[in-house]
Amino acid sequence: MKKTAVISMACLMASSLLGACAPTADLQASRAGDGPAQGPTLAQFSDIPIPSGASMNLERSLILGPADNWIGRLVFTASLGPQQMFEFYGREMPGFGWQEVTRVRARINIMTFTRGGRAATVQIMRTTLGGSEIDLTVSPQAQGGPAGAAGTPAPGAVVPAQ
Repeated sequence: MKKTAVISMACLMASSLLGACAPTADLQASRAGDGPAQGPTLAQFSDIPIPSGASMNLERSLILGPADNWIGRLVFTASLGPQQMFEFYGREMPGFGWQEVTRVRARINIMTFTRGGRAATVQIMRTTLGGSEIDLTVSPQAQGGPAGAAGTPAPGAVVPAQ
């Protein structure tokens, strides 16, 4: 029994230390109606809400494009729990012009929004030591109906002759 407790404690400490080693950058809070962001890290995220005290995981984030037309993946942690983060994004995204498409509450909470030809997927997970990890992916919205990307017909679709 003691050996198991020691191993468990060692694993917990190791995971805490490894998590602390990931490069992060503090993000400033943003809400609808705020002006441009004041910090260099958040300046390119003026089109999405960021909770107070959030820290971006620089290794897992990949952002392409300018200001409020960026695409990519933004990964960050917040001190609020998954329930509060789920409510935060449900409440704040519409204020930034995003329209909710779907929401799923589960072990990993998922919300999908659209805005101006882009789609945003917000995944919210509980972190080991409390708080949440948010994985926010923004990509161009698929065009062309059921065919999907690039206007190509879906497999088995009947295409009229031209």
